[in-house]
Amino acid sequence: MSEDFFKYQQGYFSRAFISSTLNIINDILDSAAFQKFMGGAQSFFPDALKAFWREAQHMSHIPTCVLRGVLEQHTTPESLEMISNLLSKQSGSRLHDSQVHVYDAVGHPIYVKNRNGRILKNCDMGGAIQRTHHWSPLSEEVEYVKTNKDVQQASFDCAKDRHIFPFCDVNARFGIIGYAPGNEKTF
Repeated sequence: MSEDFFKYQQGYFSRAFISSTLNIINDILDSAAFQKFMGGAQSFFPDALKAFWREAQHMSHIPTCVLRGVLEQHTTPESLEMISNLLSKQSGSRLHDSQVHVYDAVGHPIYVKNRNGRILKNCDMGGAIQRTHHWSPLSEEVEYVKTNKDVQQASFDCAKDRHIFPFCDVNARFGIIGYAPGNEKTF
């Protein structure tokens, strides 16, 4: 593949350097991390989206709620600062949770238009915007990237149940999840 490119370079670089470079490129392309990345990237292709939506089954009476987050500078984890700044520059707005823009954080597809998407859009209850980042539900999973600054700011120390109870509450309102006896709410 890249041998033709390096053939011209033989006059400038040694055989050992070219071999090492080819080995490094092959190792990177064959690595598990690169393959996982490429495997996930194929879900963005139209054929993968068609397969996904072909198998999707949605009921028109089940509500969907979402949790939408917006970062605050003083609680952003150091590990998310670069990607947060990149997304801010790319979108022209700081209204995101470091990975998903607040306008894209909805309970239905935005860019794929089909029957399932219309069903989900009709079921979408929306969601209030909260001060949080994309990794806020995580604890043990982020221990290896947590810095002293993150600990001082309490970047990952938030109420984890706030990610679950809006979903439970919406489903309880519509009778999909029943309240425990004696704990009924009146709206």
